[in-house]
Amino acid sequence: MNALSAALDLAARGFAVFPCLPGTKHPAFPGGFKNATTNPATVRRWWLANSTYNIGIATGVASGVWVFDVDADAGASSLTNLEGKHGPLPDTLTSVTSEGCHLWFCYKSPIPCSADDRIGRGLHVRGDLGYAIAPPSIHPDGPRYRWTNNRPPTVAPEWLVRLTRKPPPKPITSKIVWPSQPGRSGTYGKAALEREITALANAPPGGRNAALNKASFRLHQLVAGGELDGNEVRSRLVAAATANGLMSDPQDGPRSVQKTIASGARAGLQHPRNRGGAAS
Repeated sequence: MNALSAALDLAARGFAVFPCLPGTKHPAFPGGFKNATTNPATVRRWWLANSTYNIGIATGVASGVWVFDVDADAGASSLTNLEGKHGPLPDTLTSVTSEGCHLWFCYKSPIPCSADDRIGRGLHVRGDLGYAIAPPSIHPDGPRYRWTNNRPPTVAPEWLVRLTRKPPPKPITSKIVWPSQPGRSGTYGKAALEREITALANAPPGGRNAALNKASFRLHQLVAGGELDGNEVRSRLVAAATANGLMSDPQDGPRSVQKTIASGARAGLQHPRNRGGAAS
């Protein structure tokens, strides 16, 4: 089944669909999952314009489903432990991802999204204000998503619903040990800061994480060279990632943003740069 036929079939079953860029999890248009619809005319218009679009499904109220994402061996092991403690999950609509699977359950009450292993290592949730990629889309790693059955989504057991509502772990920022690199934030540094932050805030979906890493690297070079204050740089990077939507992206979010900033910072601090372009 091609993407258009699949998207129309899903829409007919009540799943609100929207296009994602080919071979990615990133929405094709601004607004992302907020554009999701079951209107067949709209669905046809999108996929006739580009037959290679991946298919996104808005989870939560829009489609009446939420997704339990079992990611790779870590997720499978965590799920086995949970089922050993609480009992097996019921059979439900299931799709295979790159290294794991998505279990699609009926949405009966609020289910928060999580990508922070709050339920268990390798176990994530796509619920309110989230989305999931559906077959026959192509995963960024190459494999094609596929359904393993055609069951209707069933109701998840109460123990699993309770686990989805566990408080999130402490922010990742508390685990990052940032080097102490105060700077003077002079004219040269401020100009570079504004240039990098403006570019990052306007980075389009599909390139935002790479843009964040590059900006963090370049700005922390200037931190190491004494041109910028490290605390100000990190605050502005987070603000720009919020402005371009990366912080609220269900596939990325605050944890991923902080890890990317830290990665760029570690590299940048090893290669100081000052107004003369030379190492300090």
